[in-house]
Amino acid sequence: DIRAMRNSHPLFVMASSLPPGEECFGPAYGSNDPSSHAYYDHIYSHLKATSFESTIRQGSVEIVPPQTFPHTSTDEDIALLHVLSLTSYTAKQRVNDTAKLVPRDGSGIYGFTASNGFIMGMHHFNNGIGSVVPEIEGINRTCPIRLVHTNYDTESSQTVALDTFNRDYIKNLDRPPGAVFGAWRSAVSVPLAVLTGTRGIPQFSPLSTSTELDDTVQYRLFSRVIPSDAGTARAAVGYFRKRLDASFLGVLYVNDSYGSAFHQAIQEAAAEREEGDQIEVKGYAFSYKESVDFDASEIELAIKQLKESRFRVFFGVFYGTHYDIIMNYAYEYGIVGPEYLWIISDGLQKSYFQDKRYDVGSPLAVATQGISILQAKGGLETPDGSTGTDRFIKAYFNQGDDAVNYTTCKRPASNSQNDKSVYYVAEQDFFRSKTLYPGVGATFAYDTAIGIGLAACQLFEEKGTEYFNGEELFNAFVNTEFDGATGRIQIDPKTTSRSAQSAFFVVYNSIGVLDKTGESISIELELTSHTTAVADSESSDVTWVDLPGKAYRYADGSTEPPLTIPPKIGENLNQISLGLQVAVYMMMALIFIFSIGFIVWTYWNRKTRIVRASQPFFLYMICIGTFIMGSAIIPISVDDRIASIEDCSLACIFSPWLASYGFVIAFSALFSKTWRINQIFHHPQLRRVTVNIKDVIVPFLILLGLNTIVLICWTAISPLKWERVHTDARDDFGRELYSNGMCRLNSNKDIAYVVFLVIINLAVLLLANIQAYQARTITVEFGESQYIAIINSSILQAGIIGGPLLVIARDSPAAFVLVTVGEIFVICMSILLLIFIPKIKYMKKWKKKNSSSGSSNLSGIKVLNHPKVSLLSSMQQSGLIVFTCIYN
Repeated sequence: DIRAMRNSHPLFVMASSLPPGEECFGPAYGSNDPSSHAYYDHIYSHLKATSFESTIRQGSVEIVPPQTFPHTSTDEDIALLHVLSLTSYTAKQRVNDTAKLVPRDGSGIYGFTASNGFIMGMHHFNNGIGSVVPEIEGINRTCPIRLVHTNYDTESSQTVALDTFNRDYIKNLDRPPGAVFGAWRSAVSVPLAVLTGTRGIPQFSPLSTSTELDDTVQYRLFSRVIPSDAGTARAAVGYFRKRLDASFLGVLYVNDSYGSAFHQAIQEAAAEREEGDQIEVKGYAFSYKESVDFDASEIELAIKQLKESRFRVFFGVFYGTHYDIIMNYAYEYGIVGPEYLWIISDGLQKSYFQDKRYDVGSPLAVATQGISILQAKGGLETPDGSTGTDRFIKAYFNQGDDAVNYTTCKRPASNSQNDKSVYYVAEQDFFRSKTLYPGVGATFAYDTAIGIGLAACQLFEEKGTEYFNGEELFNAFVNTEFDGATGRIQIDPKTTSRSAQSAFFVVYNSIGVLDKTGESISIELELTSHTTAVADSESSDVTWVDLPGKAYRYADGSTEPPLTIPPKIGENLNQISLGLQVAVYMMMALIFIFSIGFIVWTYWNRKTRIVRASQPFFLYMICIGTFIMGSAIIPISVDDRIASIEDCSLACIFSPWLASYGFVIAFSALFSKTWRINQIFHHPQLRRVTVNIKDVIVPFLILLGLNTIVLICWTAISPLKWERVHTDARDDFGRELYSNGMCRLNSNKDIAYVVFLVIINLAVLLLANIQAYQARTITVEFGESQYIAIINSSILQAGIIGGPLLVIARDSPAAFVLVTVGEIFVICMSILLLIFIPKIKYMKKWKKKNSSSGSSNLSGIKVLNHPKVSLLSSMQQSGLIVFTCIYN
């Protein structure tokens, strides 16, 4: 008779005699049924009430003999592993200038469902129910470990959590808990993990994500089934970079262990990316006080600094208690709305917006539209129901009223303000009516319970009835792998945190929904993107994908993300202006006009005495050379304002060919004439300078051949390329303010081609000037020697002055073009004008004297005066010399 056994068994005393929070007894909780939620927990409570008179403590467990268990026919010992549960149900919030405990998520449902996740995990493990995790199916028949727990509310406070642990530990000094489940806030877990580590009690957290807790020396017995913020940070940075193309990110974070470590993880994840794919992160912090009586001016200052950064994409690392204050200030400073994007970490839970209503057009309505929450998620649901999450959701909603009653009953018995009204009380049929989907904490809590149970059973298989201590349980937990509600659970032994590659990260997009009156909106959070979990992956990066048929809706209602920084004002490309191009083309036109004009003049007067004396072939070569050299102005003045990059590069290749060939053709004629005049200096008997075609062809072919060899090698091996190179000038976001586009060498070694061309042509130019200097005292007909000497010296001066100017102007396209074209113009015009203008003047004089310049068939310039000949004549007249040299 079950009722008789219940009343007669020494363990089943009246509920009123049990300690507060441990009275979950009776038919409503199924405590008489060994397969119920409450059975083993109830047994442990009574063992505790009787000072464990009938049990034996061994390691971390209580060995309970079979006769102690009512309503069962087992003949084997059971080992109860007591887990101290430290759950964050509430937090203090300022209400009418006083600190008041309020549900952490606003309603308390989040804490209720998360607590139930842990309870359901213990229940499935204790009874070998493998509906979610197939590995535990029937485990109760092979493993004697059973999980029991005592539940406390940390009130999201370090002080409360440490005090609760110490009181429980001291109260049960000879029988401390075998493990600690929690805490949830990293700021609470950090000091708690130090304390539990020194006590030799392993701590397993479902939600504490601070990177600081990855320090296995400082927190030697701390582990978690959720990735640390380092993993979430890499996922977040990947989302900002790949999905939003953001290169700049402002981070607003609460200055506690969670926020500070998360901000540091963001900084490191951004810096770890490959060069060119990095993100510049600027973080601004505000203090967090457990009393929540913090000075809001710190938040205002941080928001003001975000505004001054001129960034447009922000990542928030704070809690729901801060949200309204932060967003009101953000609205006041104008950094919310269509041109901005806020993404917030898992410090702000989805459930925060449950039952929230904002007036249309109010600051919070504007600020909340289009924001999102990025967090690690407890797996993903699929249409075919094949994932652990699918199985968890199904099992979660199949729970009966005993689960409702037990979860409600196991809520914390008290808190610092003795106000149990802050804890959610579920109605009957809560789960089966699918009142609310479980929060992210529920799945991670479930996997934590399963992980503890599997680790304990693994140790039982290895050690037998010797059982285990806390450190052994911790090591077994770290080495345990299973397919849980949140995916494949893999713990990184280096950090004792879950591997980020085995977890899922998601983005929930907030969408404002108008109510029927059209006066207020509610907030719906829609899952739009997630990462692909890849177990055993060695890559530290994650891949984001969109859910089919889902698109992120930004604050303006569009699917196009806002600019991540203010639009670029405009880069100064330093292109060749239209005015400069007109100017250089006018110079080119003058060269063309004079070259063609003098060709026509030469041809028209080819039979005249003056032209025949100067030889038409010689004059034609000069005009053709200057024409070709002047045509080099066209490719020199080309840039990307009027042509493509490919066309600009072709222009770069053609310009040295045209300039060199034009110079060689024109200068060969001048050099030959200078060389021929210089022969008179050494042979004073010569009375006429005649430059034959042969005289021109020889130096022409030598010069042309040398230039061609260099140009061919240059063009074939490493041709000039037109490139736009940015200067060091940057705006506040590192964007280039100035750039120069011009022809550039492929490497510093290519300067050799330029040097060879300069040496070849400069050597001939110097030789011509030396010869002109030597023959400076020779006077020839029409003064041609003097003019050629002036031309040679002018070209040399242009090179001496223009060379350094080109080096100085190399980083300024306009100046470079102006100097280069100026040199070409000076060289061409000096050649043309100094050769042809004197001849035109002589032509006019001769015509006035009615002299026929065509009466002579002689070509070449007559020598009018030679210093050596003058000396001979003087000596003859004085009687010293009596002969005369005549040369026709």
